[in-house]
Amino acid sequence: MELLKQNVGIDVSKDTFDAAFMVLLTGQVIKIKRTRKFANTSKGVKEFIEWIKKTKNNSIELHVTMEATGVYYETLAYTLNDMADIVVHVLLPNTAKKYFESLNVKTKTDEVDSKIIGRMGLERNLTPWKLCSKIYRQLRTLTREKGQLINERTSVKNQLHAEEHTAQPFKKVITRYKRRIKYINTQIDAVENDLKKLVNSDSYVSEKVSKLSTIPGVSFFTVVGIIAETAGFVNIKSIKQLTSYSGLDVVQKESGLWKGRTKISKIGNSHIRRLLYMPTLSVVRHSNTFKTNYERINERKEHKMTGVVAMQRKVLGLIYTLWKNETVYIENYKKVEAA
Repeated sequence: MELLKQNVGIDVSKDTFDAAFMVLLTGQVIKIKRTRKFANTSKGVKEFIEWIKKTKNNSIELHVTMEATGVYYETLAYTLNDMADIVVHVLLPNTAKKYFESLNVKTKTDEVDSKIIGRMGLERNLTPWKLCSKIYRQLRTLTREKGQLINERTSVKNQLHAEEHTAQPFKKVITRYKRRIKYINTQIDAVENDLKKLVNSDSYVSEKVSKLSTIPGVSFFTVVGIIAETAGFVNIKSIKQLTSYSGLDVVQKESGLWKGRTKISKIGNSHIRRLLYMPTLSVVRHSNTFKTNYERINERKEHKMTGVVAMQRKVLGLIYTLWKNETVYIENYKKVEAA
């Protein structure tokens, strides 16, 4: 039988990754050639590369398919991306999950997952993964650090509030809480300064961010956070894919006469959802277009969060559209364009 395609499916975890070398033959026959577990370290990646070199057929290109598992897949993906004879595919978690469900596989182990990912890479025509520019990786590190500091400050503020309103407040404890909040504020300011310097160091990114910041209610730091988490939308091809990536896609379960509650999947980048929440409320207040849509959606809804989530998707889609089209925000764009 003729060899049609070869693919290595990889399931990545914090300390190790499982690899399954699989091939597609004529007649849609899939065979597993080899499987092995490697340490998720630089040494483990080198061993993996030597392993696939001994196994692969040099007459056709080799595909490597893995799932985006936090940041743990990055060392492997970045290394393989520099190799000219390998095509790397990085799947969104919800994309892989849907494929898993379609096979009705009930056993779940790292080895089984690697085989299923390998099978998916053979059966599907997946989009090659592109490594984003270094600046987006640096921006992501800084924006996530800022988010952690804000969460820490909120926690300390809550502790301070509780101590100040207790029956017998301890003044020394209150003083230390206040000093800690002040110190965290200086750290947040330092991170924000680093973000501004980094954006201004790249004229392309700086110009794009300036245009996106024209959206009423969306700040510089919100824009930077979104482009950092999406790596400048380098691997995003549509608003639908972006919505799924952020976990803002709507899911509904129903069977016969029974209908479940419609909700967002939340299977995706939680940082994007966190970044969008408060700015979305601000956009609704400052933009007549968004305010009208928000009120229309919530007109007959019992839960007002329905409108908020819908507006989050619209704001995210707007940021993506302005980034791709390299343009600024225009209120009532369709009317203005028609005029």
